[in-house]
Formats: sequence, structure tokens, C-alpha cells
Amino acid sequence: MIANTIKQMSAVTNPLVRLVDEAADSRHVGFTIHSSYGEMVVMTNDRWRQEAGGIPMNSYLLASSLNPSEYGSTDPIDRRAVLLRIVGRTEIATDRDALRAIMEHFQDSPKTTDPAFRGMEPISFGMLQWSGIQCKVLGTFYLDADHRLRFGADVEDFFAARQMKVLKPGPAALEEIVNFVDPIRLKKAHDDAKAMGMGKPPASFQIGTVRFTSANHMGIQAKQDSVPVKLFPGDFLARRTAVFGMTRTGKSNTTKTMVSAVALSALETDLPIGQVIFDINGEYSNANNQDEGSSIADVFGDNTVRYRASFATGFRDVRVNFYESLDMGRQFIANNLRDEGGSMSEDLQTFVSLDFEEPDPADFSAKTRWQRRVAIYQCILKAAGYPHASAFKIEFSVGKPILKELYSAHAPIQNEFPSATSDDERIQAAIKFFSLSPAGANGVYRASPEDAVTFWSTIRDVEKAKGGPADDRGLRDGKKKWLSIQEYALLCVLVGRSSKNDGPIRAANAIRNAAIQFHSATGSANVAEDIYGLLKEGRIVIVDLSVGPPSVRETMAERIARHVFDKSSRIFTEGGTPPRVVIYVEEAHNLIGKNSDLNTTWPRVAKEGAKYGISLVYATQEPSSIHPNILSNTENFFVTHLNNDNEIKGLSRYYDFEDFSESLKRCQDVGFARIKTLSSNFTTPTQILLFEPKKVFASYMKAKASGAAWFKPLAVEA
Repeated sequence: MIANTIKQMSAVTNPLVRLVDEAADSRHVGFTIHSSYGEMVVMTNDRWRQEAGGIPMNSYLLASSLNPSEYGSTDPIDRRAVLLRIVGRTEIATDRDALRAIMEHFQDSPKTTDPAFRGMEPISFGMLQWSGIQCKVLGTFYLDADHRLRFGADVEDFFAARQMKVLKPGPAALEEIVNFVDPIRLKKAHDDAKAMGMGKPPASFQIGTVRFTSANHMGIQAKQDSVPVKLFPGDFLARRTAVFGMTRTGKSNTTKTMVSAVALSALETDLPIGQVIFDINGEYSNANNQDEGSSIADVFGDNTVRYRASFATGFRDVRVNFYESLDMGRQFIANNLRDEGGSMSEDLQTFVSLDFEEPDPADFSAKTRWQRRVAIYQCILKAAGYPHASAFKIEFSVGKPILKELYSAHAPIQNEFPSATSDDERIQAAIKFFSLSPAGANGVYRASPEDAVTFWSTIRDVEKAKGGPADDRGLRDGKKKWLSIQEYALLCVLVGRSSKNDGPIRAANAIRNAAIQFHSATGSANVAEDIYGLLKEGRIVIVDLSVGPPSVRETMAERIARHVFDKSSRIFTEGGTPPRVVIYVEEAHNLIGKNSDLNTTWPRVAKEGAKYGISLVYATQEPSSIHPNILSNTENFFVTHLNNDNEIKGLSRYYDFEDFSESLKRCQDVGFARIKTLSSNFTTPTQILLFEPKKVFASYMKAKASGAAWFKPLAVEA
């Protein structure tokens, strides 16, 4: 039955025959004269090479004993095509004779003007045209029991006396070779896509065209320069992708193409995929000349949110509002104070160790003390010069006994309201003096930051005059001491005087200099959580790190990445499904360098993020500077020009990049990359397509028309 089916298969329907059929533009270029499990030597002829349009270095050849017109009667062991890659020239037995003939030709004809030796007698000329090519075995194409084309990344056996015909694949065969995905792997990819929640498997997208060498005129003549190289979007979801190459060799262009492909796939498959780009040079968020005056933000305008560490039209502020983001702001200040060194008083140490975890609202006493700490902290920020919104108010709770004592202990209040004689009048006088406004029941008041600073500074002075919180004469709310030792220490930081001897201490200036560059009055209370929410919605978030101090850029990028990792891992461990997120990082050697602690944020994202649905695309000029553990777990590689032997040597340890060592160093063409992805069995040299905003925008408009349920257009940022 199987034999009859095989006989009925024509050259048109048999996918293996199509690869080696000369009627389909594949060209005979030689024969194998030596075979092994890993290498083969091909004997070829100048005439065959010329008729085939040349056989460039690193290009593919197919070796087969199969006769396309007699597939059914072919010995089953010969029903295969071995895929080879050219890695160089090798010596064959006729080389010495050819060299002698060439030398004699020039010696006998010193005035010849015929460099091609066409003046030589035909027999000698014919002998000179033979040469040997060293090839690496990449694998074997064959048909399985269901007559599907399969590829194995090796050869099962070789035969010393069974020489194979060698062909250069034509454009159609070459397209099949470079884009081939094994049926089993393709099924798994589709199953993974379904498990991710995709409405349908994502379609492959074109990343570029086949290009074997920098000199490409033969490829153009043979029409191989137009053979598309396609990638499967699923290869980049919950995976690691490296983009390596020198500056201005196409790394950013490659990344933009990937961002676009993922965005389009998210719409076509109806699965929201969030993407966050840490934009070191501002080229993803801002229009530039190299992209037709456009950018990713322009193309995907109604699905993109931009952040920047400064005020700018169309951008949100990536900095933190310390008045609202209490613990994060305190951490910034505390960490930088510690990094700066210098002595810290006990009062300042109390400040840096503050805990802003909000207590149970039902615990009224604890909630009141928490509000008091928050109010004093906000006053310290005000005194240190941290700007705030014009309408911002500070809230705190203060009982009537405290207000009454303030009147009695503070002469300026008495001078302004001398006629206050009853307790109620004294309380109201204190309220008016400090411009407090009721903000609810139970003695909660609201004041401007200026008035709040005056109020709490006065509280400190009164408490000090009464002996401090350790003295029974201190301020009391009924029978209880009102201020704790910790709260009094914070008030001493506010006024810059020691709680021990009232001497000056490091306070306002140190707190201001420690972290004011990370603060913005227009910033969010939790930028990282805001960004995570956008990523869950499938948005493209661009964090423009091209402006602002380097410390702000690196710290905010790390905090955002940490939040994404921590939140997704928590969802995963609690049995939920985290959102699909892709993180793009440039200058990655600064974040996941070879000496990085694998327990810090960026190495953990790279090493463990995949199981939480987080993909990492990292770009750098220095592959050897990336932590080896990260490189070893990277599934996808895009490599352009590298100018350093050490970098190339380090990269050569991965997959089959050793085959491209020479061309990686020599060829500096922009966008000329060597690509290895999860679905491919070998590296393909590719000319990356230029990111063309107009074409991508047209594809985006078409993809939006597919009606993805998750997509809701964003309003353009003002």
C-alpha cells in the first residue's frame, strides 16, 4: 500500500523530490568524493558553478542519490537529501597537477593577456576547472510514514562507494530549506499557542531575505537575494533572544521589526502581548531620520504609552511621586544615603528605617499612628525641597488635648489670639493659627505642606521643652503619651536638630541630594504597577532613557523589571496565568554582565522569566560580556558584524556560529545578520528587512480590522 502511494507521488506532490529536482531550478554543481558523519567533500567544476550562478561561502548544497523521475523505484536508503553548508575550499588529488599546469602556462606565455587561460589547449583547460569544496553536514531531509517532509539534524550513515550528486538549491527549494519547521515541532508550537490563549496559531512573518556573502552580485543574478526568511512569532514568546553586533550594523532595526511582528501577531491571534522597551537612545519613542521620520510610537500610536524622566509633551513621567509612593520614595532616599557614606545620626537612621505598611483600618489606634508617621515624612520631604502639586494637602489626626496644649505652650498663638479663655476657644485658636481644615470626624485635619511643616516643627519644639517623649511632662492625649520615640526622632530630622543634645544633624540637604532626581510632582504613586497594568492590556510601553541622570535611568529600569518579574511569578505560583510580556533591553552588558549576581533582578528575568511568560530580548556589542549562564539559555540569536576575535570566539561556542567566524569579522554591511531561532535547526545568513513605518502601519491597520477582542485604542497622550 505504501509502495503504491509512493509510486503515485509526482515530482509536484513529493516535497523531497521538489528539493532536488533540476526542473525546479536546482542546479547540478558536483559530486561527493568523500563522506563522513559530520563533513563531506564535493568535487565541482567551474562550468557547473558558472551555470548555477556561483556557489558562495556559507551557502547551502543538497547531496542526494535520488533520481527525481524514478523516486518509486529508488532504493529506500537513497530516498534522502543531505543538507550541506560550504565552509571552505579543500585540496583534491588534481590540485597539484593544476598548479603545475598554471605555472607552466604563464612561464611559456609571459605576454599572455588571457587571465582565464582560454588560449590554453582544451584538454588542459578542462582539467584546470576542477576543485574541491569542504562542506559541513547540517542534516537530512526525508519523508516520514505519512509522506511529510522531515528534517533530522545529522546523517544516519554514509557509504564510501556510493557517491551522491550535489545540487545548488533553486529559489523555491532554498525558501523551503531556510523556512522549514519540522511537523512535530510545528504541532508543538501550535499547541503552545493554544495553551497561551491564542485564538489561532500566529502566522510566520518575514524578517529578511537570504544573503550568504557581502559581495552579492551572483546572488542577485541567481534571484536568491529575494528568497524570504521567515520566523515563527511563537519562538519569541517566553524565550530569550540575543541581538549582537557593532553600533550602526542594524541591531535597532532588527528589534523594531520584532516589536512590530509581535504587535501584529497579538492582534491576529487575539492574545494581548505586552511589550516594554527600555529605550537607551530614544530611537523607539521619537521620530528619526533613519526611519522615514517615524518611530514605533508613531506607527502604533493608539496602542503605545511613552515614559520619560522629564516633563515632555506626549510622555508620562517615569519618576516617582514621593509624596504618594511612600515606601518607594523612602527606599530611594535610604539606599542613596547609605551609598553616599558619611555618618548618620540615630534620628536619620530612624528615618531611613521607616515602615509604611498600612495597618488594618479597623485598628483605629494603629491607623492614627500610621497617618502621623506619613504626615511627618511628607513634611520632611517639603522641608528638603521636594516639589509637590499646588493642590496637595497633608492629612493627620490631632486630638483636642494636643491643640489646647499647643495654645498654652506656644506664645505666638497666644499673641495672635489673646482673648481665647475657654478650652474650646484655645482649640479653635490653634486650628486657625496653623490653618488646619477639618478632613473628617475624629479630629482629622488637612493642611498645606507649608502649614503642616510649621505645625509639626512647633510640636517638636513644645515636646522638647517638656522633656521629650521619654519624660512624663511630654505632650499627652488624655492619659497616654502622644508622641512615640520614633515620631520624635522624625520631628528632629524635620527641624535638623538632634533629639539628644539639640545640636545640628544631617537632614534636609542630605535628604534632598540623595534622591530628588528620582522624584516628580507629576509622577505616579507606583509607576511600575501602572506599567504592569498596561502590559496586561497588551500595550507597547516605551521607557525613554535617553534623558535624565544615568542613575535615574538604570534604577527605574531595574525597578520596573523587578516589579514585572515579581508580580508575574506571584500570579504563577498562586495558580494563575501571568500575562505574556516581552522586555527589550539595549546595552545589556551593563545589566546582565558576566560578573552579575544571578540572584539580582536582570539575571533572574533572563534565567527564570520564561516560566512566568516573560520574554527577554537583549542587545549588546559585546557577547562575551554577557553572563555565560544567560547565553547558554538563550534560544534565539541575531548576529551582525563583530570586530573582535575574542567576541567571535566566545560566540562560536554556541550552535553553529563557528561556521561564520570569518564573515562576522569581515562583513560590515548594515543589517547582514546570521539568525538562529528556536524552530530552526541551523543558522541562516540573512539580510534583515529595513523597518518601513508606512508598510508596517498599513499592516497594523489591517490587523486591527481582524477584530481582536482585547484591543481598545488608547487616547493619544497630550
